[in-house]
Amino acid sequence: ELIGSKKFNVTLTAANNNIDNTTGVAKVKPVQQLKMVGKSPQRYDIPPKVDGSLTWAVDVKLPGMVHARNVKPPVAGAKLVSIDESSVRNIPGLVKVVSKGNYVAVVCEREEHAIQAARQLKVNWEKPSTAAFPTSDDLFKFMRNATPTSKRQPNVVGNPDAALANAAKVVEAEYEMPFQGHTAISPAHALADPSNGQMTIYSNDMKSYGLRNGVAQFLEMPRDRVRVVWMDGPQAYGRTAADDAGFEAAFLAKEIGRPVRVQWMRKEETAWDTKGPAFTFKVRGALDAQGNLVALDFNARAADYNHLGYNEADTVLIAQLMGRRRSMPAPGNADIPSDMYAIPNRRMIAEVVSLPMIWETPLRTGNLRDPNGPQVTFAAESFIDEMAAAAEADPVQFRLKLLSAGTTDDSGFRRARSLAVVKTAAETFGWDTRPSPKRPGNGNILTGRGVAYTYRGQTVLTVIAEVEVNRKTGHVWVKRLVCAHDCGLVINPEALRRSIEGGMLHSLSRALYEEVKFDSEKVTSEDWITHPTLTHLDAPAKIDLLLVNGDPNPNRPDLPHYGAGEASLKPTIAAVANAIYDATGVRLRRVPFRDARVLEALKAAGV
Repeated sequence: ELIGSKKFNVTLTAANNNIDNTTGVAKVKPVQQLKMVGKSPQRYDIPPKVDGSLTWAVDVKLPGMVHARNVKPPVAGAKLVSIDESSVRNIPGLVKVVSKGNYVAVVCEREEHAIQAARQLKVNWEKPSTAAFPTSDDLFKFMRNATPTSKRQPNVVGNPDAALANAAKVVEAEYEMPFQGHTAISPAHALADPSNGQMTIYSNDMKSYGLRNGVAQFLEMPRDRVRVVWMDGPQAYGRTAADDAGFEAAFLAKEIGRPVRVQWMRKEETAWDTKGPAFTFKVRGALDAQGNLVALDFNARAADYNHLGYNEADTVLIAQLMGRRRSMPAPGNADIPSDMYAIPNRRMIAEVVSLPMIWETPLRTGNLRDPNGPQVTFAAESFIDEMAAAAEADPVQFRLKLLSAGTTDDSGFRRARSLAVVKTAAETFGWDTRPSPKRPGNGNILTGRGVAYTYRGQTVLTVIAEVEVNRKTGHVWVKRLVCAHDCGLVINPEALRRSIEGGMLHSLSRALYEEVKFDSEKVTSEDWITHPTLTHLDAPAKIDLLLVNGDPNPNRPDLPHYGAGEASLKPTIAAVANAIYDATGVRLRRVPFRDARVLEALKAAGV
């Protein structure tokens, strides 16, 4: 046991003295004998976060510490021509203006003076002669017309072309999902200390060993001379996998020879953080005379070329600005739907396209939880809803029919568990069986419900959203969310609940508000006004979370625990889109569902 001062009493033999290569196997305790698993111990970290006594990464102070701010290029791809250092000589405590390639930073004794120096420094930049990327308004047209830089081998089952040609009804639709940023509440920050020939970095990085290895390579230092001290910090999953501030602080600390604290500014973070890739989808589906879905042709296209790695020394922004790049850009990735639907004829195609500029750009892509999942599931589950409407079938029953008709399964009982989460969500919500959309009411507030199902790995879940749509303003309020979630063995129920609910709320923000806007040379949505996010006023009145641990065995002690950190982000956007359709009869195929976009669609449909 790990608790109770008892030893394992198991002999493990390390081959060639390598502890990672052992030949012994520790016996796993049966689930029935576990004492802590299934309980929710008190969180020791919450009281200091509430009373302000916690030391966050941003709070660390060291003797002799100085402060740095970056001076970013005014547009993507701009080249540094010259710097007028005399423009900041009047600033108290100026330590140094540092530049290498197109990377520029100012270092001062005090933070407020570093901020002033960054604003005041006169830098001469040469803009590129060609556009860095299409505008955000022209993005999807560009993506559809672009030649793919990479594509997966098409996943083909049956004969989709023949099924589409002989169908009783064919439905076609296109969906669009913009670039979305992490937009963490706290901009990137880190502190690096070069004392004693080492480099110690204080950071809330999510890949501490990756940061250690990347910085060592970047600074050409032995790995055992670089240490990363993880600290609490308010960041977003994936953002600190490309820990720009950690690399910048380490570089500047080596240059200055003193501890350097780097913090990005609000506009800098929102504009230049890593982005989740934009997607376009083109989908066709076929129904037979009985309303069965007999064919699906799904094409996903992502603007994801040169996707960032985890703290790689040649992909973080400072490296790109210095001209240090990997020899071959990462091919990026576009995904296809995760479902267990029995569709006899299907073709799934995933392609990646490149924007004109892939280096030194604020539209650099990285992992945004769940990587590609919300985008693909939005299109896939919206289209399943469209097929249900075309078949004049209830959306829940349509999905249950598709799940029940399948024969393939795996050792995790994924099909049976998929059926269980769809049924549980519907029962908890109080789902009334009928086709969508409902007949609109006469008042200003239209109500509807929508469902979406998916899985991630062995974790299966269904989300149902209830919405109110104001036909006068276009405002959408998600009044209620229901999630039936099965991730196998539940270890800490309360922590799991918080993770799932947090994921749904993050996804809800992406559904209703978040979109990176840009002209042909820079990001223009760079603060909370131009890049709004979910607020307390937008929160649902009720969230029902059901931790399903059911079919085919109610107790199921044999099923291991699976991941639960990302799955809840996948279906939420689609559930909201389907609920809006149910309320209004208007299908929204582009995210986000901001008031102006919804109102325009309602007016165009005469609702």
